[in-house]
Amino acid sequence: MTSSPVILRFAHAVRAVRSYLPVFVVSLSVVAADQLTKWLVRQNVPPHSRTNVLPSLDLTHLQNPGIAFGMLRDMPDRIRFWFYAAVFVFAVGAIVLFLRNVEAERRALRLSLALLLGGAVGNCADRFFYGYVTDFIAVYWPGNPHLVWPPFNVADAAITVGAISVFACGMFGESRRK
Repeated sequence: MTSSPVILRFAHAVRAVRSYLPVFVVSLSVVAADQLTKWLVRQNVPPHSRTNVLPSLDLTHLQNPGIAFGMLRDMPDRIRFWFYAAVFVFAVGAIVLFLRNVEAERRALRLSLALLLGGAVGNCADRFFYGYVTDFIAVYWPGNPHLVWPPFNVADAAITVGAISVFACGMFGESRRK
């Protein structure tokens, strides 16, 4: 007895969804954590304020219309919006295409890409809803709060960890197929 093509396609779809479930969970968790923390900051921390939380860690509230480190913040709003839209579509498209070609067994690489995807979606949501990204984590050199790393947020941290992890998976991960 042979299985019908419909049943085979359904079984294949279920396997595909199951293999991507960890990616969706990680990406959605990053977006949720990012949006929740940014909302809390917007509701409770005055703009441009800075409060010490731990040694070398301050909570701040900045509205960054630019990209990494505030670059492009002086670009006209209309041009910036379409530029960010194009970058977002390209980045998400590239991540999704890359994910489709990564075997399910390469969990570390898939989860690294999930961090990138969640971070991109989290920051994109801010850009499109508010016209800026809310940055609130300020880390600085011990004993000198003037030597501060540019403030960032949960999405930025996920993108950074995801990018470093993708690189590490490429350098030190499973051997390449020949």
